[in-house]
Amino acid sequence: MVIKKAFEIIEKHSDEGDFIGEIQEDLIYSAEETLNVKLPSSYRLFLKRYGVGDIFGEEIYGLGIEEGGIPSMVWITKHFRQKEGFPEHLVCFYFAGYDNVYYCLDCSNVKDENDDNAAVVSYLSGLPIEAQKFETEFPSFGEFLLRTLEDSIES
Repeated sequence: MVIKKAFEIIEKHSDEGDFIGEIQEDLIYSAEETLNVKLPSSYRLFLKRYGVGDIFGEEIYGLGIEEGGIPSMVWITKHFRQKEGFPEHLVCFYFAGYDNVYYCLDCSNVKDENDDNAAVVSYLSGLPIEAQKFETEFPSFGEFLLRTLEDSIES
């Protein structure tokens, strides 16, 4: 499983990371209810194990912190929905670091907590929704996390 390889990298380089730590399942269910989505299994595993945090300077938005701003994935997703008409099936979890590009999970095909059918798509904050391409960047959160960590180690 790809997400487990990513977790191995995080554990191996734990001195390079700063994570909130394990969070309870009910917090994940609450976030899903608030955002009216089902989160993909690889992201759920990340949330359960790490909550939110960063490693190698790569900040992954998540849960386990106040909803008052970034890095709360609930806060940023609600913010984009209210301010920019962000689609209801997307969940924002990462700032790409350039040109107002964020990465989001397309949760439209996720059926239940064991389903990992959510591509990572790009979103350009400030660009009208009609002009958004929502290009697929990675097939899953696990693929995103593994590749991001591998690229960060090589840098």
